[in-house]
Amino acid sequence: MTEEIKSSLPREFDSWLSTKNFKSIRPLLKSAEPADIGEKISDLPLNDLLLLFRLIPRQKRAEVFAYIPFERQEELLESLPEAVITSLLNDMEPDDRTRLLEDLPFEIRSQILLKLSPEERSMAWQLLSYQEDSVGRLMNPEFIAVKGEMKVAEAFEYIRWTVRDSEELHSHLYVVDSQGRLQGEIQLAQLILADPPSQLLSQFMESSVVSLNAKSDKGSAVDVFRKYDKPFLPVVDDQDVLVGVLTSDDVFDIAEEEATEEIQQFGGSAHLEDSYFQTPWLTLLKKRAGWLSMLFIGGLFTSTVMHHFDQAILTMSYLVYFVPLVISSGGNSGSQVASLVIRGLAVKEMELADWFRVFKRELVMGLSLGTILGVIGFVRGYAWEGNVLVGIIVGLSLVGIVLFGCVVGALMPFVIKFFKMDPAVSSSPFIASVVDVSGIIIYFTVALWVTRWLSPILHLIPPAVTGS
Repeated sequence: MTEEIKSSLPREFDSWLSTKNFKSIRPLLKSAEPADIGEKISDLPLNDLLLLFRLIPRQKRAEVFAYIPFERQEELLESLPEAVITSLLNDMEPDDRTRLLEDLPFEIRSQILLKLSPEERSMAWQLLSYQEDSVGRLMNPEFIAVKGEMKVAEAFEYIRWTVRDSEELHSHLYVVDSQGRLQGEIQLAQLILADPPSQLLSQFMESSVVSLNAKSDKGSAVDVFRKYDKPFLPVVDDQDVLVGVLTSDDVFDIAEEEATEEIQQFGGSAHLEDSYFQTPWLTLLKKRAGWLSMLFIGGLFTSTVMHHFDQAILTMSYLVYFVPLVISSGGNSGSQVASLVIRGLAVKEMELADWFRVFKRELVMGLSLGTILGVIGFVRGYAWEGNVLVGIIVGLSLVGIVLFGCVVGALMPFVIKFFKMDPAVSSSPFIASVVDVSGIIIYFTVALWVTRWLSPILHLIPPAVTGS
């Protein structure tokens, strides 16, 4: 059994909150991790939240505020005194502040920007000028850059005079030219150990640097961080000018957001912008009703197809009993392979050009799985009043339906990605609906074919089945 992550707050903190034991709470707000404080106070009633927030040391409020859900942040901004809001917004990390500003209505955003100092306001406008889902929106424009022609001693002096916050100083320093273009990077440890102090930085910097473009889609940042396993990466513009730094904690948020979106879509629901409990009931209804309606309309085709086989159903009534068994196997096999392909496309294990490789692999896999289920289906069908013909119909249908389900489930994500859409929309219910309709056709077609060609040979159809 795995142990829970230990919080920096004691277990008694909840009881102290309920009894308003501020004497015990106040010192903890100074020493505890901002993430733990934010998590604990986020669910409090507004009056208690305001009271607790005032007890947090001023230099720590901005950090705690960044860990509070957006809806509660809005409430605090509407309720806190002007002086506190001004101080809070100016102390926030630029990337955290951008995430807050981009979700606020334009009028409120404009009012908040006026509360910022000229330097912070300029920085906020710079980040907001990038596209909403771009890397530029997420980066931190505060970084330390040194020139290649600097000596080691000069670099140390420059860092001492430039760094305002230890968070600006990473394990690597970026080297730029006179126009600010990224030239390379130097490990801080290398700089400390460099000898002699008169050595130029350009002599031992690493010129091969992985970077991100500020205009790139934020999803691409996840792939780059995953590939190179970096805690942070430089962000450049189209002219290779260093404009910011993107850290791994921001990338974790992107990855979680994309994973959540894909899981929701794969489950047959539109993406929710907020968490389940924070999404209004009417919004949740709209998000789910649309997909369900589409799937229901798709399911109506199943009834239409079955109506086409009315005569076959009347003649061979036993077929109806095996419809759920046979059809569900096709949907399950399609959803199974679709989840594998969607993940492969998401983590770049496969590209669009790999569709034929996947197709060939799933052709063999579908045939193999269909044969296994077909044998089981034959046994179950034969056990139905000892009729070999029923076993053959069920067995052959399972082979065809499972094979078809595997092929559809494998290729549909590629088709959707080809049209520049998210492959996750080829969700389990959607694939199941497609395979259901096709499965009905396969099942009754096989039944008619087997009855027409094998019945005279086998002479094993009971009178009750033939209707004679």
